[in-house]
Amino acid sequence: MIERDIPSAATRFERKYRCNGAQYHAVKNALYPYLSRDYYTQKAPKHRYLVRSLYFDTSHYQMFVQKAGGDSDRIKYRIRTYGQSARENPDIRVEMKIREANLIKKFGAYVTVEECQHFLQHRHWENQDDLVLQEFERQAHLLNLLPKTLVEYYREGFQAKDASGTRITFDHRVKSAHSRVLFPENKFWHIHHEQMIVLEVKHTTPIPVWFSQIAKVHGLRLIANSKFSLGIQASQPDLTFPGWSNF
Repeated sequence: MIERDIPSAATRFERKYRCNGAQYHAVKNALYPYLSRDYYTQKAPKHRYLVRSLYFDTSHYQMFVQKAGGDSDRIKYRIRTYGQSARENPDIRVEMKIREANLIKKFGAYVTVEECQHFLQHRHWENQDDLVLQEFERQAHLLNLLPKTLVEYYREGFQAKDASGTRITFDHRVKSAHSRVLFPENKFWHIHHEQMIVLEVKHTTPIPVWFSQIAKVHGLRLIANSKFSLGIQASQPDLTFPGWSNF
């Protein structure tokens, strides 16, 4: 785990569900009185914005094995962007996402396209003033982390209208590809679940009663749904066996 005391961690709890098409429309309609679209969803075409993440793992897939084994304390290393091409000069964020039992802590730093490409080629950040980038690089060398899978989807994001700070997202057409770069060309994508939408609830206070009631009425069930693990399964099927198919 990360040893350094890095400031500015975003801390929260997360719950994940899968919806079929009918559930998605019914649940979203039921949630409308309690939610408003976030800034990025509001301005995105069709109110869905792209999320693309390049996940790192060791040569022996240590992070994937920890997830498959149900370890309660684990960490993900990723570089995330919201654009399909480097030519768009999109925002790029370097992230370390730590799970401690049910608590999620996320450390992040923004970098430029050029800084990202330099790190992927040389495993070194030119900006050594940022503690998150320093720790990401240290862990990359300590664990021999390399990019393993690229995950992409379109997200609808909502904020609760009350003071709970609850955030709810719907992720559509989640897919992955084996990749070592953030902006590959001519990649073969694997769709994770063709007809399923991933619903995530992110909260720092107790889950709102209105959400619990809606989830019960519409038959939503909590399920492990790691996009990283599904991406590894899809792009590296020789690493998995049938018992691991229910992430």
